[in-house]
Amino acid sequence: MSSSPPSPVTYIPPLRDGACGTTPRSQQPLWPVVRQEMAQMLRMMPTLCWALLVQQQQRRPRAPMSSSSSWWADTAGMMLHVVLACLEMGMMLTAVPLWFVLPGAVFAAWVCVCAAAVTAMCWMLNGKGQQMHQCNAGSEGWMMGQEEAEDEKWMFLGGMGMSARHCHKQTLPALSRLFSRPMVCICMRTYGMPFDMMAMMMQRCMPMPSQARRNLYSQMRCALLDDSMNRCVILCHNDGAVLVSQAVTQLCADLPSDKLRKLEIYTFGAAAYEFVMPLGDANMESDPAHQSGDQASERRGIHVEHFAMASDPFAQMGVLQSVRQNMDSRFCGGVFIMNDNNATRQMCFGLTMEQYLMALFPAQVMPCSTATSSAGRSVLDSVMTIDRDCAEKREIAAMSNYHAASQTKKGGGKRLSWTGLATMAGQRNGMNAGMVALEMARKGCKNCDGHKGREVSWLVRYVVMEGKQAADGMNGGRSP
Repeated sequence: MSSSPPSPVTYIPPLRDGACGTTPRSQQPLWPVVRQEMAQMLRMMPTLCWALLVQQQQRRPRAPMSSSSSWWADTAGMMLHVVLACLEMGMMLTAVPLWFVLPGAVFAAWVCVCAAAVTAMCWMLNGKGQQMHQCNAGSEGWMMGQEEAEDEKWMFLGGMGMSARHCHKQTLPALSRLFSRPMVCICMRTYGMPFDMMAMMMQRCMPMPSQARRNLYSQMRCALLDDSMNRCVILCHNDGAVLVSQAVTQLCADLPSDKLRKLEIYTFGAAAYEFVMPLGDANMESDPAHQSGDQASERRGIHVEHFAMASDPFAQMGVLQSVRQNMDSRFCGGVFIMNDNNATRQMCFGLTMEQYLMALFPAQVMPCSTATSSAGRSVLDSVMTIDRDCAEKREIAAMSNYHAASQTKKGGGKRLSWTGLATMAGQRNGMNAGMVALEMARKGCKNCDGHKGREVSWLVRYVVMEGKQAADGMNGGRSP
């Protein structure tokens, strides 16, 4: 008897952590964190190099979201990225030997030539330096009225390896058309893959100032404080989630909680180590699988969803590492993991935003001739596998951390077993709140069991429920 194939989507419900036992990375020792980051980065590099090679081989001029001319421009940009990465790697590997061999003046001249070459190629990739772009490609259609477009703020933060030209010429218009909203894009400057990877590692270890993060914080703050705005939606890809996480952490300290209710965040292949939000019973949302639009607008806290491909190297070191292996981290929000079990689908690593969009919404971003095939079916149309074990382990780890922290002064900072946690639950308020959060996590798993991804994700309602109104009208007005 053959067993049924695993579901294309695995769902991990949001972290509850009623005892607030998780510890933000800013409160952890710096040097152990840096060593952990360096080891994880070295383990990630072979997977990343293989993913880049496969992605380059799969590029074709007939890609559904780009024309032939744009394909050639993207190919030229990719080649420029490769040359810049090789140059920077060569500089780092030969700098020390040349410093010992060459005379001082010759070594200085070599450094200046290499720096000039890197600066010129970075200028070609980053353009004229404009980091913010706006697109209204999707705001003039029949899908939504002008009044609805004016009371929402939608922003996109691109990820690593995405040039400014590709971001605002292709990805931004595609997102605006897909979600039928005006979209603001904040482009992150690139300095070559090796330097970008080192900068991301430092950002994950400690918050570092950058113009992109300042622009993001300013835009989010203005939208949340504007009483005419009913919703602020943030989309981000791979290392853009690091800046979004830091901006949200700052907003939680600067703004009242009622203003933060407007905020919705959707990450794709998030490379962030943590996603800190206020925890506790007052900010816990009800079951997402049975919320209507009116109930969703009355939620108590920030709504966060993470989409991650299992083969995405940035997701492996970010969201997947945090929710599945490092149980001590505070990574809030529901996680949709897209498994690699569809043989009809092309090998995909999620290095571009388009790959995530085609996996989630193929009918909207792919031609009609291919959208009807089995390969064009959205992964969210499948019944999800609920990872209850992971959800329970995260809550138990948070309770264990709470107990260890409360016993530090008494010299008893050892973690308790599950039996010990259950025994202590009725004796301490924090432990009792942790038990309540554990039961809520179990209830969330049970309520989502047997549901499709589109029945749980809030992001789908902006595409499926509104983007298919004409088809729904032909089917008697029933929404999917």
